[in-house]
Amino acid sequence: MKNTLVLIFAIVGLAFMRAQDKDWSVELNYPVSIGENFGASNQGLFGLGLKYRFATYGNWRLGASLDASWFSTEFVRDSDPLQTDKVRDFFMQPRFFAALPVTQNRKLQFLVGLGWALYRVSEENFIGEQSTGKTVKWNSGLNANTGLTIDISSSWFLATQFDLILSSGETADRTIGLMKIGAGYRF
Repeated sequence: MKNTLVLIFAIVGLAFMRAQDKDWSVELNYPVSIGENFGASNQGLFGLGLKYRFATYGNWRLGASLDASWFSTEFVRDSDPLQTDKVRDFFMQPRFFAALPVTQNRKLQFLVGLGWALYRVSEENFIGEQSTGKTVKWNSGLNANTGLTIDISSSWFLATQFDLILSSGETADRTIGLMKIGAGYRF
C-alpha cells in the first residue's frame, strides 16, 4: 500500500512540475449538433475537454485529448394523447491532435485531430404523463477534428472546433457533425 501511495504522489508531482510548461489545458464549451441525425432541435447542454501536449516536432505541438459533450432534446409528437420523447445524448471523444501556430506571436493556433468517438443515446418515451420505458444505445465511430484557438492571455484562450464522426451505429446518415465554441485555461 505504501509503494502505491508513493507511486501516485510521484506521478502527480511530476505532472505538476511539467505543468509549468503549460502542457495541460482544460476547456468548457457549448456543443451544437450539425446535421439531422439527432434532429435539428438537439440542444447542447455543455462540453468539457482536457488536453495534454507531450511532444514538439518543428512548429507542431503534438498531444492527446479527451472531450465529453452532453445533449438534451425533447420531441413532441402531434397525436392523441400527446406523446413526448426525451432524448439525452452523451459523446466521449479520445483523440490525438497536433497544434500549429498560425501567427508569428503564436496567439492563434490551428488544431487538427484524429481519434475515436463513443456516444450514448438515451431515449425515454412518454404517452401523456406516463413513461413507457427507456431505451439506451451505445455507438462508436472514427472522429476527425479541426479547430482554432486564440490566446486572450498567457493562460486563457477562446476555442472553436468541429468534429466529424463517421458512425458505425444505426443512424439515418452515418456522419455526425458537432460544433463546439468555448473557452479554456492552460496550466
